[in-house]
Amino acid sequence: MKNKMVIAAVVLLSGCANLKYPNWEYVRIESTMPDKSCVYKMQESCSDDGNGCLEWHQKRATKYYANTVVITDKSDHSQFSTGMMGPKGSDQTTTLADYYYCNGAKNINPVN
Repeated sequence: MKNKMVIAAVVLLSGCANLKYPNWEYVRIESTMPDKSCVYKMQESCSDDGNGCLEWHQKRATKYYANTVVITDKSDHSQFSTGMMGPKGSDQTTTLADYYYCNGAKNINPVN
């Protein structure tokens, strides 16, 4: 019984991400602005282990009614410290991205 409740909670929580960020998986990731008619919405930065920032930017873009993320800068750096238990830390990737709303057949319309 307890296992069923845990599984149900996991399913519900994973579904909530899609409710909070509708259509985030359709937000385009670009390295340059795809069209001059795109409307600038916001710029944000993200630091994370690995490539977690790309999904984070896609989800955040929906909050600003944007459907295109343009990665303007990406840098890798390491953060390590030593302590009584030995060295701790990780490699971090920081990305800076601009969010745009673009019209056209290739673009989704963000949910308002």
